[in-house]
Amino acid sequence: MTVKTFHTSRFFIKNQCYLIHENNTGILIDPAWNYKLINRYLQDNQITLAGILLTHSHIDHSHLAEKFARQYRVPVFLSGIETDHFQFDCINLQRVLHMQEISLAGFNITPILTPGHTPGSVCYLIDQHLFSGDSIFIEGVGICAGKDIYKLYNTIQFMKQYLHKDTLFWPGHSFTEQPGKDMDFLLRHNIYFQLKSKEHFLNFRMKTNGSPLKIWWYDITYGIITFLTTGKFPHAGLFKS
Repeated sequence: MTVKTFHTSRFFIKNQCYLIHENNTGILIDPAWNYKLINRYLQDNQITLAGILLTHSHIDHSHLAEKFARQYRVPVFLSGIETDHFQFDCINLQRVLHMQEISLAGFNITPILTPGHTPGSVCYLIDQHLFSGDSIFIEGVGICAGKDIYKLYNTIQFMKQYLHKDTLFWPGHSFTEQPGKDMDFLLRHNIYFQLKSKEHFLNFRMKTNGSPLKIWWYDITYGIITFLTTGKFPHAGLFKS
């Protein structure tokens, strides 16, 4: 299986979208911002698109899901919790459940519910490759509200127990490290995988980039970018209760 990374951007948001493919069949993960770039790769390599996986519903991860789903008539997968919480809608949308395997065009996909960044965030495990969206970065974890810190802590603990050390991480954004690092690398270099208590995790997270001011700024920025891209404001606040 090949993992193709697309580096895309809109305004100041830089994303990593992914295409996994084998035997000229592929699946997109979190397609956003640059339709021509992604579609040209599909066409140039004669890859038949079989489906789209969304780790969560934020616009920088779901922006092109509808367009690709219509163009290629393929299903879009997202957790039911995320769909309900943010009133997300998309053509051919199918709900995924925690640890309920999906078989799609020869790929075996395990959705892992990873709440924290959003209530219904999901990571997708495919053949020892984990597509982690904004739940887990190589360098850290995604931003989340204070009330969801413990959910994020539990997510990390589950991943440490469940995933093999050879599992490769493919996050939605990178800051200093390239995607594709293995679990062993994260255990040694990602501090959130080293914090052993909920209290230490909470204190460190809120001290770095989980402050109420930074969350407010992120919420407002997300709303503005969504409006500029779609002409609509999000149905709910970023951290709707």
